[in-house]
Amino acid sequence: MTSREQREATGVSRRSYLGAVGLTLAGAPMVTAASGGERETVTVPEETREIVRVDDGETLENVEYDATASGAGVSIVAIGTAWTIRNVAVRGRVEMGDNSAFSVGDTGGGTSRVENVWLGDGDEYQQKGATGFWTPPDHDGRLEIERVNVQDLSDNAFYCSPPGNEGGGTVSIRDCYAANCHVSHYRLAEGTVENCVASVTDSRPYRQGRGVWAWAPGTVEVVDSEMDMNGHHYSFRAGANGDASEMTITDTEWDDGFNGGWTEQSGSTIDFETGNGTDPRQRVPDACPESVDDVFA
Repeated sequence: MTSREQREATGVSRRSYLGAVGLTLAGAPMVTAASGGERETVTVPEETREIVRVDDGETLENVEYDATASGAGVSIVAIGTAWTIRNVAVRGRVEMGDNSAFSVGDTGGGTSRVENVWLGDGDEYQQKGATGFWTPPDHDGRLEIERVNVQDLSDNAFYCSPPGNEGGGTVSIRDCYAANCHVSHYRLAEGTVENCVASVTDSRPYRQGRGVWAWAPGTVEVVDSEMDMNGHHYSFRAGANGDASEMTITDTEWDDGFNGGWTEQSGSTIDFETGNGTDPRQRVPDACPESVDDVFA
């Protein structure tokens, strides 16, 4: 295998998993360990997608990817076990095709983490375009995602449902903010969404996705969160493709302006437990970054 073919094999598309990419790929995979509030800045050239691979037990931290050049994009691939991504920011509206900015899963039955990440500048719109965080079907461990800001993507912000059909791993999403992404903001097959916000403020249909979408088998637990949909889409949907799922909603404020705000498909159930209401706020959770510089503060 040539060096270019090796690099292409690290670029994970959610549709092809290990399919080839259509852009020129830049550089070698980079795993860094800068200290304190320092950051390393990686500038992505025009018409290039920077691909970074994080292997078993490795940590990628304190890196800003400057993707402000025309046609620039970034894909960070962490599919293994016991890896960590922390203090990472992507600056600029990326051009990604149908690829994911972050392809993340623990495929060794362990625990891997993503924490303190900015992906708030979004992507250049394409039909069936870029995804924020995608989890592969063979994720069989625990994935913990905390303090992540994802906005303005052509596809799902957190697309973590594929393991429900194969690996059966869980996904815990906490203290995150997702806004104006198409399809859905939090999409899981089993796990939790805790102290998270989904917000739709964009009038364009291709920036309006569901709040939380539960796929089979469930259960997906939504706790202490806010679904600020502004009548544009469901706050909650359970079930997809003829398969049932389960959701529980606790201490959560949600919007009921779109067809009542929730739907149960294919025999699914949504249980509204204690402390819920229909007056959500548009806010960024405490400690979740509100800018690139916040990541490194």
